[in-house]
Amino acid sequence: MKAIEAIRMGGFEVLPIVEGGKGISVSNGRSSGHWAATGGVGTFSAVNADSYDENGNLISQVYRASTRRERHEELVGYAVRGGIAQARQAYEIAAGRGRIHANILWEMGAAERIVSEVLENARGLIHGLTCGAGMPYRLSEIASKFNVYYYPIVSSARAFNALWKRAYHKAASLLGGVVYEDPWLAGGHNGLSNSEDPNIPEDPFPRVLALRKLMRQFGLSETPIIMAGGVWWLEEWEDWISNRELGPVAFQFGTRPL
Repeated sequence: MKAIEAIRMGGFEVLPIVEGGKGISVSNGRSSGHWAATGGVGTFSAVNADSYDENGNLISQVYRASTRRERHEELVGYAVRGGIAQARQAYEIAAGRGRIHANILWEMGAAERIVSEVLENARGLIHGLTCGAGMPYRLSEIASKFNVYYYPIVSSARAFNALWKRAYHKAASLLGGVVYEDPWLAGGHNGLSNSEDPNIPEDPFPRVLALRKLMRQFGLSETPIIMAGGVWWLEEWEDWISNRELGPVAFQFGTRPL
């Protein structure tokens, strides 16, 4: 098998191995911190993340308010405190090695507010934002406000084209990478167009190549593409490693670390 080499992602050299963000505190500060400490990219889930009291005990997320609006505010408070707690833990464990990313779902309640408050209170601890579950047009704007890199999750070149032309071209320097989440192989919030059949899987290589060709048109030839979905053994992806057609590629492991 070919040896993997470090690539430049988010202004920093890392091994092209990325932790896939998984909710309900599966990917957290501990997992992402250790992932980064080995020289890769750790990703903690910032979706209603766990927080702790002064003794390090888990705080139960109990909603005591009487109205829906008030309970929503409680949820936002838990989410913000949890995101900050996980970022701090990850940063301490990583000790300056690798990169720490936070994963958010664009369609979750109060997504923009939560991620903005987490970034405001965890400045310098989070290096990148990974975001999917929708078309996160405003992701680049949030990243620019806090000077962090952003990593949109897409399932086709067409989706990235729409994001780039509407918003991302305004913040090209902070685009750390593009996550290609394969619609047939990945276990996340996947998207298919009406022209694609969920029962007829397509080879990911030509789809990622189409994404790279589009990115080259936008001057993004050295911006990494992160392959997500179906990555178990790197030996199975040997043709992708150091492939000039594809350019810089990293591999995201979602289920495998479990």
